[in-house]
Amino acid sequence: MPDPYAKTPPRPGGPGPVGSGPVSSGSGPGHGPDPGPVPTAELLERLRRMPLFRQLVPMEAGIGWPVPLRVSRRSGGPRICLRLPLFGMHALSDGGAELFPPFATVTLDRATGRPMEYVDLRLTRPWPPPDDARPVGVFPHQALDGTVGDYRAARRELLGLYDDLCDSLAARTPFARAARFTALLRTLLEPGLEPYYRVLGPDFFTHFLGRAEDPGAP
Repeated sequence: MPDPYAKTPPRPGGPGPVGSGPVSSGSGPGHGPDPGPVPTAELLERLRRMPLFRQLVPMEAGIGWPVPLRVSRRSGGPRICLRLPLFGMHALSDGGAELFPPFATVTLDRATGRPMEYVDLRLTRPWPPPDDARPVGVFPHQALDGTVGDYRAARRELLGLYDDLCDSLAARTPFARAARFTALLRTLLEPGLEPYYRVLGPDFFTHFLGRAEDPGAP
């Protein structure tokens, strides 16, 4: 998720209006080669500035850990995209936040940063409708027992490893840093959101985190 410590404290409120389906980036089809992959950390920052995000996503929403997707194309190498879950957050007086189930996903093209798809999960309903008034977890969770600086360093490292993973997916080569990626993802991933992450990216999370010991909700 983006660095909560760097954000203005979120305001209470509900998710944006219902909408689902492919999203236009606002420009016509490109010509020539892709400009090159956008770093994951930069993609997350760009997403918050997109008109799409500002129109459909409440200010207090969090952006979850990405699910990489490899999409085959008729010519050239595969397209690598990142599917980003969007979930509700409510600020607490102690500086933390309550977390609520994901209400949407946005999929970005890693090569261009363009949004490829917005899906409202309240419409597609990949799990039973949750009780929106009841949080499923808190931030920071128990595994984040270090300082703010420790969290930011670990988050920065994990986002960098996402870049390495996506490069490996594009090249169809083994991911050499898989063990470190798994360790960081296990520490930083929000436990209350894990069952929802696993529904949105079952193969990805099973590969790196193993099968869920306690499926829990949803």
